[in-house]
Amino acid sequence: MISPKSPPPLKIILDSKSDPYSKSSQWNDSERRLWTVLLFVMTSVLFSARTIVPLVAVNLSKEFGWDKTDTGLVLGSFFWGYPIAQIPGGMMSDRIGGDYVIIRAAFIWGVVTLVTPLVPYLFTTKAGTIMSMTVLRFLMGLTQGVHYPSLTSLLSQKVTADKRAYVMSCVFAASSLGTLLTGAIGSIIMDHSNWHYVFYFFGTISIVIATIIQSFSRKQRRKTFFSFQNGRAGTRKDDEEKKSLPVLKLLTKKPFWAMAISHLCVIFSYFIIINWMPTFFKEVYPESKGWVYNVLPWLAAIPASIAGGCLGDSLIAHKVPVGISRKIMHTLSMFGMAFSLLSVGLTDSYHSSLVLLVIAVMSQSLSNSSIPPNAQDIAPKHAGSVFGIVNAMGAVQGFVGTYIAGCILHSTGSWSAVFNMSACVCLFSWVVFTLFAVGTPVI
Repeated sequence: MISPKSPPPLKIILDSKSDPYSKSSQWNDSERRLWTVLLFVMTSVLFSARTIVPLVAVNLSKEFGWDKTDTGLVLGSFFWGYPIAQIPGGMMSDRIGGDYVIIRAAFIWGVVTLVTPLVPYLFTTKAGTIMSMTVLRFLMGLTQGVHYPSLTSLLSQKVTADKRAYVMSCVFAASSLGTLLTGAIGSIIMDHSNWHYVFYFFGTISIVIATIIQSFSRKQRRKTFFSFQNGRAGTRKDDEEKKSLPVLKLLTKKPFWAMAISHLCVIFSYFIIINWMPTFFKEVYPESKGWVYNVLPWLAAIPASIAGGCLGDSLIAHKVPVGISRKIMHTLSMFGMAFSLLSVGLTDSYHSSLVLLVIAVMSQSLSNSSIPPNAQDIAPKHAGSVFGIVNAMGAVQGFVGTYIAGCILHSTGSWSAVFNMSACVCLFSWVVFTLFAVGTPVI
């Protein structure tokens, strides 16, 4: 008796169209425009959800009896989880796709946003409310921490080098819009209702946007072709794509350290501006209107970032080498920040100070066309992992800068000293990036 043949094992072969690093898998013009809009909206909502607690912190403190130390603990717990997720998020995105990671994370932090107003009421003690909100903020930081590394990985796979600066700048500009939306919409909601509905509104929007993006992502993934052949189960057409990040090799490359150090310097100065600018205006110009200096810089940063992306891509389109293009944009960014920060310390005019700090924030947004795309330039197959490493260091560095600025103000009372220090850090960033950055793969 002849035994029936067993069916051949399933082998899944992904052809060049599903290979994330092949040219045929990259977005065409219409897909690129659509995904730029979708990712812009997602990033805006991400920052809106992130900044709800700072907006309603006063209401939370009054209702649950928190003091400033308690409030600071809750606010700061976001950054306990945020750096942890950077590197794993980048590595996962490089392996399974940045869109997949972004969408899954968005569903989680969207749900966390929705349940935040409910959880503290499960506890009857002050300590319980603090603990519950601290855990929720930690989870928010953990799930949102994968966003930028995943975004970098996705765009490195789907956008050609001559278009990346514009797309990156557009999407990164959304952070300013998200912060503005929280302040505007959140304030209106609290004027007509209580603080709970701010979380409900942005939590619902987060899940809706994640669902929409998921539908487009599934359409993209249907382009994968499957075939059934004899042999072992296949993976991507080249197993090399799934190799781990060569960390030791990366750490020996000067271009990586140029990008990392430059990014740390930018974050150092940027966090000083966003964290200390309101205090600066309140102390030096007490009659100034808070809505002016809290809105204008971030409003101006959006078109500045997009314009920077257009300029960066235009340089490449006119045959300027990628590395030179990134250095030109970084030069404009760092010189703009250094000039404006140095000048703030030399003026005693409110309007001049406001204009100069608007210029500083606009100039910082130009760096979106230099450093983030450079991670894709030097490590196209590991862009998410590389940017995750750099962004994790940056998350810590931002608080170092804020703390040092506070120490300077405490010991000297000099705002000029703070701004001068920040300007010098920007110039150091320019020197390092100009000397050692490149626009070609190093790993």
